[in-house]
Amino acid sequence: FVNLRFNKPGQVVKVLRFLFLVFLLNIIRYVVGGPLEAWILMEPMHAMMPKYPEVFDTQFSNIDFAISLGYNFMFWLVAAWMYHLAHSAIKGHHVVKSLKIFGLMGLFFISVAAVYMNHYTAEIKTFYLYSMLDAVILFPLVGLANGLLYPRIMTDGEAVETVDSANKHGPSDEF
Repeated sequence: FVNLRFNKPGQVVKVLRFLFLVFLLNIIRYVVGGPLEAWILMEPMHAMMPKYPEVFDTQFSNIDFAISLGYNFMFWLVAAWMYHLAHSAIKGHHVVKSLKIFGLMGLFFISVAAVYMNHYTAEIKTFYLYSMLDAVILFPLVGLANGLLYPRIMTDGEAVETVDSANKHGPSDEF
């Protein structure tokens, strides 16, 4: 599936570059996405949490926050990895390809939220609807950032792919 044996020169550097990319995507998610979330949906989304303490953890500790940062990092790592594996098989500029792939990941996230939402009362379903709106905000934002940053961070001094050269080789499964 993915060659992580690091048997070629430069593979470790590429993995470190990729992790740096994911770190930057997480920074953008919080620095740009956080204020957008706060402005658009956090107040109504979190308003119901104190009403249902048996469902929601309203005592969010520092450990909970660290765990949240960790799984968010993994979340965007998976989306960026999907882009890394699939971008050469998709037509378009890096930004367009990234929006396509991150859009698909966002659709998957929304679908999972809808499945879980179906198991709760109307009040709790509202939380999931806001979670879906959150995905509509964040996936394009982080996808755009990925499309702009990926070719600058992940290319090794070679020319950034153009629309014409983007599909001359199959999907890359190596770092």
